[in-house]
Amino acid sequence: MVRVQSAALTVLIALCFAGAVVSVAREHLWTGETSSFTAPNGSLGAPVHSAAESVYKEKIAIGPNRIEQIAADPGQDSVDSDGLILDVAIAPLPRPAKVMTFRPPPRPANPAEIVKGAAIPPPPPSLLNASELSCIAVAIYHEARDQGELGQRAVASVILQRAAIPHRWGDSACENVVPTQFSFMTSRYKYPKVNDIASWEKAVRIAAEVLVNGPLPELHGADHYHTTAVSPQWAPKMVRIRSIDDHVFYVDPYSSSAL
Repeated sequence: MVRVQSAALTVLIALCFAGAVVSVAREHLWTGETSSFTAPNGSLGAPVHSAAESVYKEKIAIGPNRIEQIAADPGQDSVDSDGLILDVAIAPLPRPAKVMTFRPPPRPANPAEIVKGAAIPPPPPSLLNASELSCIAVAIYHEARDQGELGQRAVASVILQRAAIPHRWGDSACENVVPTQFSFMTSRYKYPKVNDIASWEKAVRIAAEVLVNGPLPELHGADHYHTTAVSPQWAPKMVRIRSIDDHVFYVDPYSSSAL
C-alpha cells in the first residue's frame, strides 16, 4: 500500500510539473520574454523561447501555427530547438500617415449656367477640342472687344448663322473660327494671347447669351461683315443689312436658298 501511494504521489508531482511548464511557456509567448523555470529536483529547466527570439534567430511568422526561416541555412527548421511550435500573431500594416484624395477639376459651366451667373471659364490654350462657347468668345474678344455689346452680339450672331447653313463654311461655331474666315487666327487652332481678362469675361457672357437665344433677329440672317476701313470685293454681291459701330453686316443671297 505504501508503494502504491508513493507511485501515485510521483505521478501527481510529474503532472503538476508538466502543467507548470505549459503555463510558463504560454505566458512568455504572449509577453515576448524568455525565462526558465526550476524543476522539482532544483535544476533549471529548458528556456522557453518567445516570438521575439524567433525573429532574432531569423525566423518570421507567415501564418497561424507556422514558422518559416528567411535565412538560407539548411540546418535550421521551422520548429524550435526545444520542440516548441510558436503561435505568432502577424501584426497589421500601419495606417498611412495621411490619406490622399484626388478630385477631378470641376466641369466648366455651360452657356445656360453662365447666363444665370455661373463662373466664367478661363481662355483655352488653343481651340483644339474647345467648346462652342470658347470659340465664339475668342472671336468676339479679338474681333469686337472694342465694340459695344450689340456689336459683339452681332459678331457672335454671324458665326452662328454661318454654322446654320449646312456644308458651306462649317457645321459648328468652332469650324467657322478658322484662319480662312478670321484673320486674327495664327494657325488652325492658335490665336493671340488673351490679356484683358475683363474683356474676356464680357465676351464669354455675350457668347453664352447668343448661344442660348440664337442669332440676332435684327440682322436678318447676316453671315458676312467687314470693318469700315476696308472694301472687300465680295461686298457688292451681298445684300447690305446695317452698320453697327465700325462693322458693316451683309447677307449672302445664296445663303437664304441654302437654308
